[in-house]
Amino acid sequence: MPTLETTQGPVRGAREGGVEVFRGIPYAAPPVGALRLRPPRPASAWRGVRDATRFGAAQPQRADALVEGLGLLYDARCDEDCLTVNVFTPRADGAARPVLVWLHGGAFIGGTACVPLYDGGRLAARGDVVVVTLNYRVGALGFSYFAAPGDAHVANQGLLDQIAALRWVREHVRAFGGDPSRVTLFGESAGAGSILALAGMPESEGLFARAIVQSAAPRGVITSEEAAARSGAVAAKLGAAGEGADALRRAPLEPLLEAQYACAAAGPHRTGMFYTPVPDGRTLPVEPFDAFLRGSARRVPLLIGTTRDEMRLFATGKPDSEAGAERLLAPQLDWLAPEQRAGACRELLAVHRAARTARGERCAPADLHLSIQTDLSLRYHATRIAEARADARHTWMYRFTWESPARGGVHGACHALDLPFCFGNLDAPGMADFAGQGAAAEQLAGRMMDAWCAFARSGDPSHEGIGAWPVYDAESRATMDLGRRCGIVHAPAEEERSALERLGCP
Repeated sequence: MPTLETTQGPVRGAREGGVEVFRGIPYAAPPVGALRLRPPRPASAWRGVRDATRFGAAQPQRADALVEGLGLLYDARCDEDCLTVNVFTPRADGAARPVLVWLHGGAFIGGTACVPLYDGGRLAARGDVVVVTLNYRVGALGFSYFAAPGDAHVANQGLLDQIAALRWVREHVRAFGGDPSRVTLFGESAGAGSILALAGMPESEGLFARAIVQSAAPRGVITSEEAAARSGAVAAKLGAAGEGADALRRAPLEPLLEAQYACAAAGPHRTGMFYTPVPDGRTLPVEPFDAFLRGSARRVPLLIGTTRDEMRLFATGKPDSEAGAERLLAPQLDWLAPEQRAGACRELLAVHRAARTARGERCAPADLHLSIQTDLSLRYHATRIAEARADARHTWMYRFTWESPARGGVHGACHALDLPFCFGNLDAPGMADFAGQGAAAEQLAGRMMDAWCAFARSGDPSHEGIGAWPVYDAESRATMDLGRRCGIVHAPAEEERSALERLGCP
């Protein structure tokens, strides 16, 4: 069993599938008791050799049907003492391999790195890279916000956890065979949104060299006022209205989770999430999307993209009429005057109907609604970020088009479907039904892993299996199509993108 020294103490891992694996290493002190809702503190040292063959605890949360079906919590034990990293390396030999650090998704209210889907062994072995996965606080424990004067509470605890983990990587990864100067962040959904936020946080400066942003919602944040109101509602649900962060600090965990989920269920909420990063002017100075438009992290090479049918993961068959779709969409067009929104909705529905008809895709009202939702929530703003960085000549864009076989194909190329492919874990629990299997799936997984590793190694995702991958610009809009066939397409879904641009979508 491999054993190595860290500044905290020695750890003993395991050899699995040709790689060395070290799980459940603390990167910060347990955020419990007086440290609940506080910034992360350094982890204590230990005596003797620490067993690092098993995952630590997952963050406190509850699984819904979707999480259970996709194995996103699997059989993980949940506990507040959850701030740990897992390292997958070809060999802990002190070599200077590229490092890929994974930030998991979960809508900032759930998720964990401690599941088979995010096992980094295959990616590490295939690319000769070091893969690090980590837990960060989520939900009320990670993203509560109170603005009361004198309250020592600090916002964005979950993001500060990620920064603490990146500092741990910088200090320790060389011993695990990694190069601390070649750290690539990669993440999906809330993890991808975290990367966008980290790029604009002063404390993250110099902690990563490249970024892979998979299915982020760049506009998926709420104001500090809205965040304070939501956190206040959780405190009120606990019977402690107006008592601020102290109400959450002293609450037993189970009642706190009850209050959190009760308030979250009272939606719908703007951005679709109850908890998000909070631009508080301190830890997170401005909205991540705005920071990117102003040039944040401009020197950092970026690989960014979405799945083709993001919102089809949440397909419900509703609305059943275009009038119903208009009612659902109108509140989201909040940059327009109220009297302009109905006409804008009709324009978007017409554009999506025509474009989908031309491509031979389904055009029921629910299909149109989900297609527009995908653009509004994720795809359009991803292209805006790529455009803003185009003249730096180190931004690449992809579109994931592999289709899920689940439920007769109703999900299409939906949100989260790329996960088993970028890790090569098509055999993880729940993935056979969700992602499919077979030679074509394995080939796509290999091509994605090779692209992610090539990007981590050189800052360019091109490789022999997919050929040259041009940088993104606003003229050709070169986009790598990752699906049953991989290749460059120019300006995919341009009619839909142009429609939002014409409407002045910010």
